[in-house]
Amino acid sequence: MRSTGSTLSMILALLCLSAGVATALEGWYTEEEVRFPAMGQTAPYTIVRRSWYTDDCMRKDEEWKGITIARFDQDRIYYLEPGLEGYFEITPEMLQRNALTDLKAFGAVEDSRGKLHFPEDLFVRTETRKRIGPWDTYQVMTNPIYRDPQRPYMVLWYSHQVDFPVQLLGNQLRQFFGDSPEVKGLFERIRQFEGYPVRTEAHGLGGTVVTTLRKVEYHKDIDPSMFEVPENYHQLPTPDQMPGMRPSK
Repeated sequence: MRSTGSTLSMILALLCLSAGVATALEGWYTEEEVRFPAMGQTAPYTIVRRSWYTDDCMRKDEEWKGITIARFDQDRIYYLEPGLEGYFEITPEMLQRNALTDLKAFGAVEDSRGKLHFPEDLFVRTETRKRIGPWDTYQVMTNPIYRDPQRPYMVLWYSHQVDFPVQLLGNQLRQFFGDSPEVKGLFERIRQFEGYPVRTEAHGLGGTVVTTLRKVEYHKDIDPSMFEVPENYHQLPTPDQMPGMRPSK
């Protein structure tokens, strides 16, 4: 959870117990197809994103793009590079310092004082409906009054038929970016529509990123080791551009 204008990707949820517990964990599993522009190519890149959510943990596997592990019980986020057997460590403070660009991608508007906020009418529901996978959906998009050629915008397709606790989305946003008025405003804009966004289309200056839900399941046997950095991995210097933190969900 990525639509820009939200690429919302929309972003998504959580649920894990304590990391040190050896027994299986309960939580949610989702599988998404993500299509994004390929520089210099006519066809977009397509990857499958597999995600696991528990009370205190989250893991996102994005094929060759890498693995993100969020340990909210430890206030740490790890981005794994399997090819290098290495990882970057990211703190919530680092995320919050870099949140300006991310929040703008979700549609945040900057006022005359430079303060970001999410207008109450940022998103509007249209009359358009469509079948996406096994779900009937309706369209929500960035209000045209907040769109111009230099601003990203977003199209979301909500469904009432998805069995996924949307409140987890708000928890994840707060864990990533802090319990700020801006984050509360974003979650309120998303929650004003019933259902869950099974597809987000993030339209930006560099092209469109489309994230489509393919599967959502509740699991009672998630392996706790999935939320641990492998022992044979070594820590890498954190780059200025944090590679793993692309707001999802």
